[in-house]
Amino acid sequence: MSAKKAKDELELPMMSEEIIIRENMGFKKETATCQYLDPFNGFNEKQASFEIRSDGIFGVTSRILPYRFRVPEKPNVNVYLEKSPEALCPFCQTLFLQMTPRFTQDIHPEGKFIRGNAVLFPNAFPHDRYNNVAIFSHRHFIPLNELTAEVTLDGFLVCLDYFEVMAHLHPELRFCSINWNYMPPAGGGLVHPHIQTIVSILPSRFVSVAYKHACQYQSYYGRNLWRDLVAYELEQKDRIIAGTDDPIWLASFAPKGMAGEVSFFFDRKSSVFTLTREDFQKILSGFSNIFKYLHMNNFISFNLTLYATLQEDENFCIQGKIVPRFLNQPLGTSDINYFDKLHAEIICPVIPEELCLDLRPYFETI
Repeated sequence: MSAKKAKDELELPMMSEEIIIRENMGFKKETATCQYLDPFNGFNEKQASFEIRSDGIFGVTSRILPYRFRVPEKPNVNVYLEKSPEALCPFCQTLFLQMTPRFTQDIHPEGKFIRGNAVLFPNAFPHDRYNNVAIFSHRHFIPLNELTAEVTLDGFLVCLDYFEVMAHLHPELRFCSINWNYMPPAGGGLVHPHIQTIVSILPSRFVSVAYKHACQYQSYYGRNLWRDLVAYELEQKDRIIAGTDDPIWLASFAPKGMAGEVSFFFDRKSSVFTLTREDFQKILSGFSNIFKYLHMNNFISFNLTLYATLQEDENFCIQGKIVPRFLNQPLGTSDINYFDKLHAEIICPVIPEELCLDLRPYFETI
């Protein structure tokens, strides 16, 4: 499929009810109340209120519950290490050469991309046509508080090396992402830290919704959605964690995770190739601050994605999201339930504005 055809398919006919309203950037919030007889207070009537938040840009609806959430105790990481020992890990040095796939000659003559301690290679169980895995260390397990910018930098830069080759070989490719499922509670199939890349002509459904709205916004207002969004959040202040320049870190208005969500934006950059080494260091330093916060608050897992394009595109900007993940104890119940999976709405007992206040101290060194 040609790039032009792909672009045409994304730019759907403008519908007035889908246009993002500049005054509130498509954010809507309403309070709902329910009543019940409270067994903890003599069965007297009690009212419980919660918020229903909708993010019109990304098409996300979250139900913000009125109580403060904390993971009660840190899960025992050794349980996962015992089930996924180093001796059986395909990403550790003993098995790495025998157990990991290699690229065909047209993509890389030596079979793998290497930068420092980082290695990128094809995914043996691909989720997309161009889906790869990168490891940034031969250490079998790296705790959250040790995932520093220095440790992870080569892993992200080797992804950029791969993107450059693919952009040259397949100029029709337009969208790319770097993705991370850290540890099994976040869907990580192996304990060994690894990230995944995807490049494609069309974006994922989540990105396509935002991209369509950005196109409509530009057409209707003659303005850039992402710059207006960042300006709006800077003016509101209550969700800005850190930054007055690229990148901006904020707590998402309508999070996609039960423990909240952190977003970041380079509102004047869209192509991943405009990111410098210094930009990656800023991004990864921000990640490291978030990882320290998670570690201090008994989390051991997260999902993370950096979204970008391979070519400059005024209707998109480089951005990313980090969602903490956990299992409810003592049963080990998943943090994803029917509301998320089957109703496309997220139950979130973390108030985004309070998450922002909690995270700000971790960014004071930036």
